[in-house]
Amino acid sequence: MKPHRTKYWLNHKAEDEATFRQEVRDVCKLYHQAQELHESGVHVISVDEKTGIQALERIHPDHPMSKGKLELHEFEYKRHGTQTLIANFEVATGKILCPTLGDTRTENDFVAHIQATVATDPRQNGYLLPTN
Repeated sequence: MKPHRTKYWLNHKAEDEATFRQEVRDVCKLYHQAQELHESGVHVISVDEKTGIQALERIHPDHPMSKGKLELHEFEYKRHGTQTLIANFEVATGKILCPTLGDTRTENDFVAHIQATVATDPRQNGYLLPTN
């Protein structure tokens, strides 16, 4: 047995390796040319989500630092559920665009986020690159 060795088994495998490699090159090229494209009015926007953000509240207040003593934090906290953040990162400028925060992470949530993003400027040209 070699418990330190693992292998992923649920990851999608490309049906055509050559097509997959070309798609990777195309996406990398967009990231590489983001500044130049931005200057010509084309936006390269990376879309990502962060799920399971915990809303926590400390049960006990912190005790401030005093002479010769460290500040004290109690580790116990109260959970107030989780949130999902979906945000757009404009690659050329580094700005976060049209973030959405919600209780769920569904296909409809993602579609609503993309629709809200497009609605900010429906005439803009650009590429939305969902990250994984």
